[in-house]
Amino acid sequence: MQETINDRVQTIIDRQFDGNKSAFAKAVGLSVAGMSSYLGKQRRSKFSVEMVTKIITTLDVDARWLLTGENTPTSKVHTEGDYSPASDSGDVSVIVGDAVLAERVKLLQRLLNEKDERISELKERIEELKAK
Repeated sequence: MQETINDRVQTIIDRQFDGNKSAFAKAVGLSVAGMSSYLGKQRRSKFSVEMVTKIITTLDVDARWLLTGENTPTSKVHTEGDYSPASDSGDVSVIVGDAVLAERVKLLQRLLNEKDERISELKERIEELKAK
């Protein structure tokens, strides 16, 4: 039985990411070092509300299951919408509604904007270094 949220996150990693903690960390915007603080053998930190929210919305994980262990990670949520990319892993089959998709679009747009800003910063830095 998966007694803690940390155990259930490990289940998500095993099922959706074939055990690849780095891929999971990247998917939810967490550093690999941060990931080891949550799932390391020595020290197991508690997940923040923000991180739990990100896991639920980004990976379409059943919130009740993640927080309490009730239901199963393969529970289906029947709302209008499209299939989640999470279902591509084979173990999690979740249908998401328009609100979740809208939030995902906002998140992706924000990430794209951050990427564009970072690229601009790096280009400026390169030009500065060339000028020296």
